[in-house]
Amino acid sequence: MHLTKEINQEINLINTDYFTKGEYIYMAMGLVGNHRVCIAVAYKIDYCIKKALQFTEVDPNVKFTHINKVKVGEKEAEKRFEWEP
Repeated sequence: MHLTKEINQEINLINTDYFTKGEYIYMAMGLVGNHRVCIAVAYKIDYCIKKALQFTEVDPNVKFTHINKVKVGEKEAEKRFEWEP
């Protein structure tokens, strides 16, 4: 597993006083064939990654592609973190 610079920065952010749990959700996205699926949702990016990796270990047909950071109540991602296996 390789954490990108952006993911490491986000992990560092969640360990500060600036982070408010529940303000954002992190959605791990993947592909099953050509179909886009959500494979994990969490309030913290590190837990989201953990759950997404558990999912892909159990089902080799799922490819973990990226994580969306979404402000709770919104429909569009505020930020996208690419996943590099």
